[in-house]
Amino acid sequence: MTDTPLPKPVPPLEPVPAAQSRIVLTGPPAAGKSTIGRLLADRLDLPLTDTDANIVEQYGVIAEIFVERGEDHFRRVEREVVRRALRRLLDRPGIVSLGGGAILNPGTRAQLKHPAIKVVHIDIDVETVATRLNAPHRPLLRGAGSPVENWLALVTEREPLYDQVATFRVQASNSPPSTVVNRVVDVLTGLQRAEEYAKYASHEE
Repeated sequence: MTDTPLPKPVPPLEPVPAAQSRIVLTGPPAAGKSTIGRLLADRLDLPLTDTDANIVEQYGVIAEIFVERGEDHFRRVEREVVRRALRRLLDRPGIVSLGGGAILNPGTRAQLKHPAIKVVHIDIDVETVATRLNAPHRPLLRGAGSPVENWLALVTEREPLYDQVATFRVQASNSPPSTVVNRVVDVLTGLQRAEEYAKYASHEE
């Protein structure tokens, strides 16, 4: 009679699950990426880079850049700021919160495909976002339609690109930012368990 092999133990997690992650937050305008990024950085004790905030610090108010220099100029500035932020993210764990339109750049989408990066897309519904829209501070939401109509058109146009780069998506509608952060950490922890187990299993074979 042969002995039944013992099941392989689950490998231990790092002391703080997901604390070694390289996380990028994407999502449409008014999804709450900046707030969620700050709370997530505090929760995981990771440095946060908010690329929109960096642009404001280095180049001035984004709405004014649109008016004075045009969207093409803004996108070039944005691309350079994002490129540097994502390169730094590969050097050490951290969180990068991207502006809603950053994924329009093919170079940015290519960087987000790096296997070390977890792209967390923040989903939000139009009813929730309608209470947050402040058109003067969001130049792409100004136009012939209402801010909500322009937001819907923008999200519909970008949705395939968001989906293309997302590692996973979390729902932020009707939820406080702290709850969204819990959802993000839960998923990241599950991914970490799976990755650690895969490494452990391959070493045991």
